[in-house]
Amino acid sequence: KIVIIIMAQPPSVSLTHDAVLQRLEQVASKEYPYHVPPFVKPTKDQRVNLKSTANLLPVLQSLVQFLWNLACPFLFVFFASLSGYLYWTSDNHKTEETTTPLLSRALSIFLTLAAICCMQLVCDPFFMHFLSGGALSVLGTGNGTSHPQPGFLCRDSPRNQQIKKQLGHFVNYQPTPYLWGGYWLTIMPFLLFKGSKGGKVAYQRFWVQVPTAPAPDGNDGPSKSPANKDTDEAVALDIVFPKEGYQSDKPTFLVLHGLNGGSTEPYVLDLARQATKKGHTVAVMVNRGLMKTPVRGMDTFHGARTSDVGCAVDALLYALGGERRRDGGTPQNASIVMVGFSMGAIIAANYTAKSKEQSGLAGAVCFSGTLCSEKMLLPSPAASRSLSVWQPLLAYGLKATIIKPSMPKFTQRGVTVADVEDAKTVMDIDRELVCKYHGYAKVQDYYEDMSAGGRGDEKGIARLKGAKVPLLAVHAMDDPIAVYEVVLAERIHETENVMLLATKHGGHIGWPQGISPSKNRWNFMMDVAMKFANVVGAKESK
Repeated sequence: KIVIIIMAQPPSVSLTHDAVLQRLEQVASKEYPYHVPPFVKPTKDQRVNLKSTANLLPVLQSLVQFLWNLACPFLFVFFASLSGYLYWTSDNHKTEETTTPLLSRALSIFLTLAAICCMQLVCDPFFMHFLSGGALSVLGTGNGTSHPQPGFLCRDSPRNQQIKKQLGHFVNYQPTPYLWGGYWLTIMPFLLFKGSKGGKVAYQRFWVQVPTAPAPDGNDGPSKSPANKDTDEAVALDIVFPKEGYQSDKPTFLVLHGLNGGSTEPYVLDLARQATKKGHTVAVMVNRGLMKTPVRGMDTFHGARTSDVGCAVDALLYALGGERRRDGGTPQNASIVMVGFSMGAIIAANYTAKSKEQSGLAGAVCFSGTLCSEKMLLPSPAASRSLSVWQPLLAYGLKATIIKPSMPKFTQRGVTVADVEDAKTVMDIDRELVCKYHGYAKVQDYYEDMSAGGRGDEKGIARLKGAKVPLLAVHAMDDPIAVYEVVLAERIHETENVMLLATKHGGHIGWPQGISPSKNRWNFMMDVAMKFANVVGAKESK
């Protein structure tokens, strides 16, 4: 799953709650601003059957591998212990000829099973990373670099050192002790942390007009703005205010959710509840077509588009009494700290790098995203596991939330139901469906367009250097979905404003803490985001 948060500083002129609403309604509407496109019932050759064998089989295979990886350490202990017990028993029954052959046969079987589990564990880079505390880990070495270490990586500058001083201790994150490795640290929060805890979040929905912005996004993506009411689109902005109403002395958050998510994602709700209790306003931008929002044209969601974020930033800047980016010059009076999760982190970093001085941001912090998505194509053990274990599950979600609802449009550009069924992983969807539909020649071109660091080459690093505000990537070395190579740790020092907070453990959008992680939920990410925003928002950090 891929989420973004954006935090805006209070404007120099204090605005009342009613004034903010009035200004917001000047740039956003409470009703969808266009004629809602009628539902197009798919024909037989456009109907995606998510229950078909072709669509379900990769998911089932992935689940089997997933459960095998989770259970293997316990099975090894069980079979090894049983083998030890049988060996001791057979040794005590050497004189009983009728018993010894049976025990010997059972001992041979369980020793074999224990050996199979042992081989699996030795070949599992995530388990070896956990078992050795990182000492025997191969995670992050797919770039041909030396053994990476956790830490806070950045160029030595006064502002970077100030941020490092405030956030450096988060490197020492300690996971829930009985959740071994990136698998458990990723899956357990989503199983244990229910979104309903803490009460309902009373969102108000506004609609922000955005340009059609067909692919590719290009270097000018963030500057694109609505220009044609006949073709422009609109994205939903779900906003919740503190109980006392908007407070001008408190920063405002803008959240972009993950790959298949929305404003009701559990960690988004956690942020909304925590922030509003402290007087912050929270806005969640819903990606095109997600949460059943309408897309009236052909240009559906793809991960490289940054113009929608730019329009959302402009709307908030104006509502808070600031200047929109497209009004010319650097925005004044209101600044934004962007925080992204997974896919949202990818978009946040990409937007920050591409928009350069015109980002309208005070800083950006990105959790479990990528700076170079092409590194997912590396033939590393970790990337191979991501491909076979995790991506089929995410791909099935993409088929349900993005592909199936828009299938009549996909068929108009040559994508067939057979193509959908042949796509087993997210990478398959990107290569065979997204590239074909949005006009990318190959998947490497798509990944370059969607990544702040491009392909990780000199051209890509030049784009990454375009980030003119603090850009903090937060990543766990044992992330089983977005492998560690994607954060370009070895090249962070070449940039002026990009930083990396790398933890030894944490998984993907996980970082559970304590013996009872349900009590702490996603507090690690919330604490990092809040601390980062406080530091970059302070006058002395600018």
